[in-house]
Amino acid sequence: MPRTISHYLFAIDCYDKIEDNNMKNIISNNINLYKFGCQGPNFFNYCNHYSFVNNKNLNLISDLIHNRDINLFFKNMISYSMDNSCIKSIFSNNNLFEVTISYIYGFLSHYILDKNMHPYIYRLQIDLQDQYSKNSRALHKSIETHIDSLLLDKLKNLNPQDFNEHTYLDLSNDELILLCDMYRFLISSVYKKSIIYNDISKCINMFYKTESMLNTHNKVYSRPYLFVKNRTSKTSHIESKIYDNHKHCVNDLSNEDNLTWKNPFTLKDSSSSLLDIYNNSIDEYIKIIKLLNSYLSNQITMNDILIEINDKSYFTNENYKNNYDVKLF
Repeated sequence: MPRTISHYLFAIDCYDKIEDNNMKNIISNNINLYKFGCQGPNFFNYCNHYSFVNNKNLNLISDLIHNRDINLFFKNMISYSMDNSCIKSIFSNNNLFEVTISYIYGFLSHYILDKNMHPYIYRLQIDLQDQYSKNSRALHKSIETHIDSLLLDKLKNLNPQDFNEHTYLDLSNDELILLCDMYRFLISSVYKKSIIYNDISKCINMFYKTESMLNTHNKVYSRPYLFVKNRTSKTSHIESKIYDNHKHCVNDLSNEDNLTWKNPFTLKDSSSSLLDIYNNSIDEYIKIIKLLNSYLSNQITMNDILIEINDKSYFTNENYKNNYDVKLF
């Protein structure tokens, strides 16, 4: 999507580039929400949906958010942060705004990195499909897992087993209630579906439990856990990390030589490397949050933000209504 480490590193690098001190202070005071926001809706993929325990397929919510009604989702999310009478009994007006907007700042980093990185990942997926005996979803996740490791090495000179900052969850009960309420509202208002607080909370907690297990437990424990989860899940696939000695995707996934590759959706040629895409995405993130701040200070309209987002899918970086002859999963 990319995976958790990539999104965490990107969010921290975006935070470091923010020049607005007021905005930076707001995020700093709510840093856990910002860090959780950078994982976007991916936590729905980690729900405890073993088929023999639970017949709910909550990970489909993640797919909806990634590829449907993008503008409306962001419009409603921002509107929620500015006026929500139901949750104000827990937070003061200013605190409610700062808590929710910090999550949105983090969420936008997820969106920007996803939509810019995915065409490159799908190109790799297509090129490697015949080379490795993995289905599309497993290969996609395997590539993303390796990219986690590549970025961590390039940016921090660390191995995944030596890095676990992204596995910490330190949300207060009130913050968890807020997130559950916000997602219940968004899923209802945007996608006309219902979800209960308890299911959202379970997904969030399972997300961090899973990531923590993959990072801190010996592969003797993590391998059987992932085997059972991936065999029994409905559609999601959580890949064991590169730390578990992958035998797949040993190719040059970072394109450091800037070789030409074709975007599978626009069919345009590009020579961007993995790090080029990553760094350019930071610039785009700064641009979109400047627009958001201008809107929050009544300098521009919501429509100006939506024009910039332009209903672009997290998967294709093109309007989600466009159809492409590419098998995503």
